[in-house]
Amino acid sequence: MRDNLKFKPFKPGTPKALQKSSNLFEAVRGGDILLHHPYQSFNPII
Repeated sequence: MRDNLKFKPFKPGTPKALQKSSNLFEAVRGGDILLHHPYQSFNPII
């Protein structure tokens, strides 16, 4: 059934600032981070 889709399934990305740091609070101390949902993953917030 996936062959019938017009576009590939979308996988949201993670901002680079959050990829570099394992601690969310350390990343935020370094500066503001803009999350644009649904284009970026909500997983760092959870």
